[in-house]
Amino acid sequence: MLPEITLKNVSRDDVDRIAWWLENKELSSRWFGHYGCGDPVHRGYDPRHMLEATEAEWERVFADSHRLIFSIYDDRGKHVGECQAILDGQGGAELALLIGRRDLWHRGYGTSAVITLMDKVFGAFDLDKVWVNVPEESVPALGLFEKLGFKRESTRELCKRADGTALRVAIMNAMSYHARWSRESSREASVPVVTIAGLPGSGSESIGANVARMTGTRFVDEEISDSLCQRLGCSPGELASLETSYRSFWGRFLNSITVPMEWSAAYDSGYYLFRSVPGLDDEAPEGHVTKKQYSHGLAAVVRALSMEGKVVLHGHGSHLFVPPQVATLKVFVSASPAVRSQRIAAEQELAPEEAQRVLKQADRDTVSTCKDLLGFDMADLQQYDLTLNMDTMSLEAATRIVVGAVRAAVPPLAPRSDAQPSAAMQTA
Repeated sequence: MLPEITLKNVSRDDVDRIAWWLENKELSSRWFGHYGCGDPVHRGYDPRHMLEATEAEWERVFADSHRLIFSIYDDRGKHVGECQAILDGQGGAELALLIGRRDLWHRGYGTSAVITLMDKVFGAFDLDKVWVNVPEESVPALGLFEKLGFKRESTRELCKRADGTALRVAIMNAMSYHARWSRESSREASVPVVTIAGLPGSGSESIGANVARMTGTRFVDEEISDSLCQRLGCSPGELASLETSYRSFWGRFLNSITVPMEWSAAYDSGYYLFRSVPGLDDEAPEGHVTKKQYSHGLAAVVRALSMEGKVVLHGHGSHLFVPPQVATLKVFVSASPAVRSQRIAAEQELAPEEAQRVLKQADRDTVSTCKDLLGFDMADLQQYDLTLNMDTMSLEAATRIVVGAVRAAVPPLAPRSDAQPSAAMQTA
């Protein structure tokens, strides 16, 4: 799962961080414009000098039509790196990349940045190819570009180090990327991400899995929770504890009075009740997961899955967090309590009375979690594009309706022609 990034215009604060990042030898060696045999050299400008540059000089560097320079920001609005595209005026461009946050290395930020940058330059310019110069010692970088379809064309010696050894770079190009981009990107981008929500026993999970199977996409449910745990650095138990604390009146009451947004749900209601007892430690627990962290983390996970595309997302309030630029089909599956309790009885082999009790509790838990933890009313049908009433149709019929809506949103593939611009290029 690739992280979501944004390419922004460079600010002076960004340049200041670039200068500071390049002081680290290990980090500067990852910058593809680094000469490697002396002081760190930044492509296109001297960061220390640009901090004091006049507005005219700043404009000359960062508004150069032949060198596109962007700061890379993560989904939390933090500056994490820089990327460039240097146009040669002959239908080609050299790419350069630096992820300055070392704690984010090997986590997909470089891949996301390169994909976004290539989409930007191929969409705005009539390019035939792009290429990179990658130090042969940078195995992760070589792997990154090979994964994106770059082919090694040649190698060259960049310079001699003080110990006499040579720093060599691999020249890798992606001449075929343009054909693939222009032929497939508009079609792929128009395939909607499907989100499916429904109350317990409605059959929403089965419908989602069937839709994914019939459309050749990936069904994602528990993976959302797993990714959220990984992102927040917590255990599944801690996550479940937070969700549980918002399912009862007393849990919500204590959360709102004692710990509105800051405390961990790993500490249950009993902890909050006894905080007032004299002599007990009143310090904040470490490693906690808060409601705010939960919602922000969940939004980031869903956004990243949505940007990958070809997914059917089930539950978790997924429809709330899909980025607006991503085509989305938001589906809600409804059914009467009688129909849902019958399905629960059949699936869990319960007596009718027991199934009704299980359903009532599950309904209360689901509604409370949506309303008090995520802040939305699941039953508000205006937030969905398609509502399926399972009182009047089978799972198979519901699946066919959703699949039909998905396929109706995908335009037919245009005849193959490398010269034909894609829809994305026409509207860029």
